[in-house]
Amino acid sequence: MTRLASIAELPATITRHPDAVRVAQIGLAGGIGFCHLNEYSHNPHFKYIGGYDLYPQEPKVTEASTRVRQMGGRIYGSFEEVLADPHVEAIDICTPHHFHRPMAVAAFKAGKHVLVEKPMATHPDELALMLQAQQASGKVGAVQMQHIGRSSMLDLRAAIQQGAIGQLKEVFLSSLWWREENYYSRLPWAGRIKVDGAWCVDGALFNQCVHFITQMLILAAPPPPAAPPAPTPQNPAAITVARVKDLRCAMYKFHQTPTLDAGDTAFAVGTIEAPGNPRLTLVGTTCSTQEQHQIELIGTKGRALWNGTGYLFVDGQSMREFQDDNRDFDGTSRIFTSWARAIRQGGKPLTDFAAIAPAAEFISNCYTASNWQIKNAPWSATESLFSQVIQQAFTARALPTELQPKPDWA
Repeated sequence: MTRLASIAELPATITRHPDAVRVAQIGLAGGIGFCHLNEYSHNPHFKYIGGYDLYPQEPKVTEASTRVRQMGGRIYGSFEEVLADPHVEAIDICTPHHFHRPMAVAAFKAGKHVLVEKPMATHPDELALMLQAQQASGKVGAVQMQHIGRSSMLDLRAAIQQGAIGQLKEVFLSSLWWREENYYSRLPWAGRIKVDGAWCVDGALFNQCVHFITQMLILAAPPPPAAPPAPTPQNPAAITVARVKDLRCAMYKFHQTPTLDAGDTAFAVGTIEAPGNPRLTLVGTTCSTQEQHQIELIGTKGRALWNGTGYLFVDGQSMREFQDDNRDFDGTSRIFTSWARAIRQGGKPLTDFAAIAPAAEFISNCYTASNWQIKNAPWSATESLFSQVIQQAFTARALPTELQPKPDWA
């Protein structure tokens, strides 16, 4: 739940496809819910049947409900009512993390296709149950992760998998976000590891950094054994996600909000399961007043970089730049359309459950590697975090606890 959005004006009349997927949305308000409403208002692959929200009295839900009705949809009184509606063939889940697994499993059992907002789930057991339910139903499951749908990302990935930078040697990720103290006290589930006994894990890695962690693991994934069909913007090749071994992780909490127990900063190092055993070093945080994200991959023939634009630096060649389809396009429509096409035409969506699950499992493994210990650190220490420690950790390919000398707060 990271994007801020308002409900855009309804577009001019859209000509829907005759076989448009009939979808209902669970979770209508806020940045994520509004983004999905905006998408359905103009994507011709969908017919919007209606929506339901767990908190119907909230002012933003009232605003969203008005838009739902303007789009010709209905407001349901319960999740069970949505599942029972035979006109609904697909469910879009835009709820807090700990509802993803139970709602997705229930939807599959009701014979519905499922799109779930990131993260897919926050514990390996939850991921396994979702995959089992999806496979048993024969329905399509996809995860909405808009950056994976960006052409700058997909085109750079294609170049890497075609061998542009040779054998991978190193991967670095810095995903620096900003969230104020009140962000973690605004809602009962914000920042929590568990809510009513259910896995939420609303820390920096699963909420914000999951986008770029997943991108990093996709860019670092070894190419498939057999060459897939040439991807096109309309039909990009299915993704694969790199696996990581020998994982070490250290997690911290710099924000002073008492309810934040899932951590706002994490460092991780490990080895990617690929030829040559490339090294991985990453940091993710919500303590940076300057938001910036960078994935760097170093190979035997050059390096690749993605920071919103893709760059390829091949030894002895001029730099290649990979832009998005347009500067305002964030990949959302490609993810939704890929889901709809998989429902109607068969095959796998770009962000298929089975493809995305290993990225969520990697983040869960980071918590396990840190023994679920989130160390408290003073906010004043963020000055040294950004001026020294992150660069030192990247240079040494090490956790803050392994640096010499070790920071006092580590």
